[in-house]
Amino acid sequence: MKGPNRKLKITFLCLTLAFILFAGAGAIGFRALFRIYDGKIPIIANNHKPIDLAALPTPNAELFSEALSKDTDYYETGEIVEVPIYEQKKIDRFITSMVIVIQNGSIKSEEKQTDMIFLASYNQLLQKFTVVSVARDTIVPLSEDEWARISAAYARGGVGLLINTLNDLFGLDLQNYVVTGTDELKLLADGIDGIPATLTKQEAKYISEQTQSALSAGKQQLNGEQIVALLLDRTSDNKGDLGRAERQLEIVHDAFDYMQRKFDSSFLYPFFHTIFKNVRSNLDFVSLRDVGYEMAVADDLTFETVRFPFDDSFTELNMDGTYAILPEFEKCRILLQQTLYGKEVK
Repeated sequence: MKGPNRKLKITFLCLTLAFILFAGAGAIGFRALFRIYDGKIPIIANNHKPIDLAALPTPNAELFSEALSKDTDYYETGEIVEVPIYEQKKIDRFITSMVIVIQNGSIKSEEKQTDMIFLASYNQLLQKFTVVSVARDTIVPLSEDEWARISAAYARGGVGLLINTLNDLFGLDLQNYVVTGTDELKLLADGIDGIPATLTKQEAKYISEQTQSALSAGKQQLNGEQIVALLLDRTSDNKGDLGRAERQLEIVHDAFDYMQRKFDSSFLYPFFHTIFKNVRSNLDFVSLRDVGYEMAVADDLTFETVRFPFDDSFTELNMDGTYAILPEFEKCRILLQQTLYGKEVK
C-alpha cells in the first residue's frame, strides 16, 4: 500500500491541535478524553507459572465436549473475575503490539462475549502495520486441566485473561489492549460516513436480510449496521469461522485505505470525540501520539493482514454438529512471532 500522502501528514498536525482544544474545552471534554481509561486493567509482576504445552493431553471427545459447554455462560453464573495482565519483557523496543477486542453489543454490557479478536503490531523501523484476525472458534487450554474456545478467555476473565493466555501459548509480549463493542463500532463506522466494501451476491443477500436493506453485489458504501453484519457473517462462503476471520481482515484493510484517503480536518474533532466515548484502552496518550505520528509521517507505510490459525497449522473438529479449530501450537507460535515481530523468539 502506498504511504500516507501529504494531506494525511497535515491531518496529523490538525489532530494534535484538536486534542489540545479538546482538553481545554472544560470538564465535559476532560471526562470524554479520559473515559477511554474507565475500568483500566492493571499490569502486575509476572509470578504465575505458564501452561506447559508438552504436558497437555490432546483434546479428545470428552475434553472437546466440556470445552464447548463452558465458553459463553460465565456472566450468567457469576464467574467473571477481571484478571490482571501479567508483565512481559518487550521483545522489540521498536514494535508496539496490542490486542483489539470487539465484544457483542455494547462495552457497557456485563455480558462479555467476544465477536472479534485482533492482534496488531506497528514496526517503527520497517514502517509496517500488521493486523491478525483470530478465529473465535480456536480451541485452547485456559489452564492445564481446562480447554475452551479462545473467546471464552475474555468471557471468563476479561481482556487480562485473554492477553495472558495468548502470551503463554504463543510466546508474545502483549500488554496493551483496545476494547469496544459492536454497538459502538456502528457509531464509529457511521462517523466516517460508512466503509466501502465489495460484496459477493451471497454477502449482499445476507446483509440485506440482517439489516432490512436492499444491497446488491459489487462495491457498496456500508453504514455501521451493515458493516457489523458483514464482519459477523460466517455463512456466505461456506468457510465458517475461518471465512469470517478472513472477511474481517478484508474490511480492516478497506477501512484503513479509505481513512487514509478520506481523513481531513473537517471531521477530526467529532470523530475522535466519538472514539474517546466508545473505546476502552490502557494505551497512554503519549503512546497513542507516538504511534499516530509515526504512521502519519511514514513515507512508505505498509499494511499486512493475516488470519490465525495459519494455513496448514490446524485441525477442524466437529462433534454433534458443533465446530471448533484446534491449532498446532508450536507451528502457530513460530508463525505468529514471525508475523508480529519479524522473527522467532528464542
